[in-house]
Amino acid sequence: MYRAASFGSPLRVEASRSANRFNRPGDAPTQYLALHPLGPLAEMLRAEDLQTIDDLRELRVRTWALRVDVEPFVEIDFAAAGSFGITPDELVSDDHAACQTLASTQRRAGVQGLIVPSAALPGTRNLVIFGERIAAGYLDHPVDPLLDVPASMTADPAQSRDSLLELVRFRGKQHPALLAWLSGHSFKFAEPDGSFQVTG
Repeated sequence: MYRAASFGSPLRVEASRSANRFNRPGDAPTQYLALHPLGPLAEMLRAEDLQTIDDLRELRVRTWALRVDVEPFVEIDFAAAGSFGITPDELVSDDHAACQTLASTQRRAGVQGLIVPSAALPGTRNLVIFGERIAAGYLDHPVDPLLDVPASMTADPAQSRDSLLELVRFRGKQHPALLAWLSGHSFKFAEPDGSFQVTG
């Protein structure tokens, strides 16, 4: 799993102060991880509305890799959305209300977290963990498998390749993976080319 967080730890132990897709202010800690290495930077570009090459090249962020067993988590993809009381488009909507309601329902049911489509990087998935977690050494054996998550910083600072920009789905834009699913087609994430420009 992957995360971008310019803090001393990639994980939270305190209640969330701001609203995000699957939490409201004051909710128990909510951890947002990506299953694809480019996911965290794509999510940051979308969240900050960084849509130009100059914006991209100014972005500097600390990135992390984490070892998480996904077995305990509930996967909700476009096909399964209806059985969880949410529509496929609401899973990746710019309006987070339906996802926040879904998260509240799942928390009350004792679910540890969700695997969901990425709103920012179509064709990839994110892991949303409910509850506090503590980072341990990446090669450590967790003392408490529910609380301790092996993690390691991978770059500080990291800079994205230019070609990521064209793959990010910004607010107000259609979600290609959702559109493909609605039309009965599959959608495959295309890895960006290797163009990467380092500025001085």
